Amino acid sequence: MKHSIIPILAIAMLAPLGVPQLTAAPQIIEASDPVRPDEAVLVIGEAFGKDATVELAVLPEKAASVPLDQATPEPLQWEKILPLQCDNRSLKFVVPKTWKQGVWVCRVRQGAEVSKPVILNAPDAWWWNGDEGETATPGGWLRVFGKSLNFGGASRVTLRAVDGKIITLSDNRPSPYALAFSLPADLAAGDYQMRVHNGMGGESGWNSAGTVIIRPRTEWKKDVFNVKDYGPDPSAALLAALDKAKANGGGIVYLPRGRYEVKYTLVIPPNTVLRGESMDLVSLCWPDFDKPPVDLIDASDFGIESLTLYCLNHVNVVSEGYASKRAILRHVRIRANSYFMMEEQNKEFRGRHGPLNRDGMGAAVLLRGRNYEITDCDIYGSGYSVRLLMAKTGIIARNKLHYGACGYGIENPERCIFEDNVVEGASLTSAGNGFSTFWSTRAWHAYFAHNQVRQVYGGDREMMTLDLGPAAYSGAIAKVSGTSLTLANDPVFQDFTPKPSTNFTNGAVQIIDGKGTGQYRFVTANNGREWQVDRPWTVEPDKDSRVTICAFRGLNLYVGNTFEDGGACQLYGAAHDSIVAENKGSRMSGFSVWGLRIPQWNEQPSWFCQFLDNEILVGNAYGMSSSGFGTVPFDETKTYDLPLVSGAIFRRNVCQNNASFSLGGLTTDTIVEHCTVHHAEYGIQSSAHSKGVLLRENTFEDVVSPVKNGN
Repeated sequence: MKHSIIPILAIAMLAPLGVPQLTAAPQIIEASDPVRPDEAVLVIGEAFGKDATVELAVLPEKAASVPLDQATPEPLQWEKILPLQCDNRSLKFVVPKTWKQGVWVCRVRQGAEVSKPVILNAPDAWWWNGDEGETATPGGWLRVFGKSLNFGGASRVTLRAVDGKIITLSDNRPSPYALAFSLPADLAAGDYQMRVHNGMGGESGWNSAGTVIIRPRTEWKKDVFNVKDYGPDPSAALLAALDKAKANGGGIVYLPRGRYEVKYTLVIPPNTVLRGESMDLVSLCWPDFDKPPVDLIDASDFGIESLTLYCLNHVNVVSEGYASKRAILRHVRIRANSYFMMEEQNKEFRGRHGPLNRDGMGAAVLLRGRNYEITDCDIYGSGYSVRLLMAKTGIIARNKLHYGACGYGIENPERCIFEDNVVEGASLTSAGNGFSTFWSTRAWHAYFAHNQVRQVYGGDREMMTLDLGPAAYSGAIAKVSGTSLTLANDPVFQDFTPKPSTNFTNGAVQIIDGKGTGQYRFVTANNGREWQVDRPWTVEPDKDSRVTICAFRGLNLYVGNTFEDGGACQLYGAAHDSIVAENKGSRMSGFSVWGLRIPQWNEQPSWFCQFLDNEILVGNAYGMSSSGFGTVPFDETKTYDLPLVSGAIFRRNVCQNNASFSLGGLTTDTIVEHCTVHHAEYGIQSSAHSKGVLLRENTFEDVVSPVKNGN
């Protein structure tokens, strides 16, 4: 899914990039953006040749009827640009410094042959969320995520109804990566075609952004069951009120001020909200179980609001079923501490035994369903604070997450907003956090923004990571036709279960060598050696091409976070087309992108990741370690001779106080430009094995070796 080269809707007659060409003309696979004047563009493709040149033009502001692949009635004013670097499959050129910021059209010329044009800086919407997750409601909100969504001007969205009526929305808080809109209260329910505009390109600057689903707000019954009305025993009264709500088909179970003892798994009926008078006035308390139940609260299609949950020995505190379609936690405090009043693990103290270790202690909140919301909560968990297992489409915002093992663990995220949270280790052994694909094939479309992550001293200390998972194949292909391909050998499936799944839907087929290198497509079906992908290849591979099929952990956004006292914020394998922007770090291991080759997981490269406008304030990390930006091509066998990290861009990043850049191993086509390094032994260290590295317009102050070539 190459969003940066999808043509704008206003020039929809541009020939589809997925259709293979029959001539020897250059073909563009990827062109990097967002980009400003006096910045380099990386173009990946095929058949460029050593004498290739670039032609760049401003997108005409009224080009709605201009087919760019034909002779146009309004010819573009192409400017010829000589690449700074060029080989058969990649080139780099600089946008003229004198140009005004805008939406540009780019093509590659090799002799008399010219590629189909692609668009730079078009608004590129990757996904959207509504106020009810998979839907937005009249009077609710709509969020749009992606890249090049704003360049400082006014971004807009239009929603086109089936009857042709168009509603225009103006952005509430513009950002290059996320837009927010309030929806009219009288907006009719229906499916709307969305287009987005980033403020540039005039009428030509609109781009398709998919279908938005508007539905009335989900309304559960409003009947109130006041626990005080069901007898003097708070515990028995709570059960009675829940039973009444269940018999009613849902409602609000209201808890006035008080403490409520619970000695069992509390089941919240479907379509029921458990609501306290306030977080400070109402608490539910569980005893110190020798062997706690797996779940202290079991619920689906439920809400919990304005109360506190206290427990000692525990597994999961709040647990949601896979079939749930709505989960809401608002203003909930959880104190789940299996080591409460203990001095040592597994040693009796004042009549209590803490667990031997944290294995099996579960999560304070475990969600598995769809359309979730965790907002304005204060959560402490012995194991995880928040854990999502296959949960889809929701928001986790403005929470305090304190934890013993992991602050958050999100398996198989999709359309996940994780923003404005404080994630803080509450133990000397508090370990890492991240998105994972241990048992799934894709972790994508996650917006991790404006969080504070700190005090991570246990395990690998990840402040944010992407943990690896399933693999299916590495090798040649026997045949390709459109969206079908036949593998040359049988797949070998691997994941973290004793019997790996053979259904690899949503995994990624990636061309890592030969014709078509640098492309990936998503699996839609597989059976033996016969595989289907989501769309045709821009450059169709052949029998000499090599592919790897593994889990996908890309197309994610990490924006505006603060990281203190921990390990890395790292894109860990198969993290294609992700953006790390506007973050700040102190006493951490830095910001990096990894490509992996681990035998049982095959190759898991990372392509086209961008690090923009980040700053490391304190480069000295724990002990003798240091912080910085970099690429890490990790090959466990030390025998792989192909690049595992390609197309990484580091732009406008700042390294303070002993931080620096390190480009490791065999990486290709890395750009480091307009970056600054202050007070360090070296500024940029590049491996002797790296290829196609472009360093330009970087600044060094009090740096002993500004550029250092490694071994």
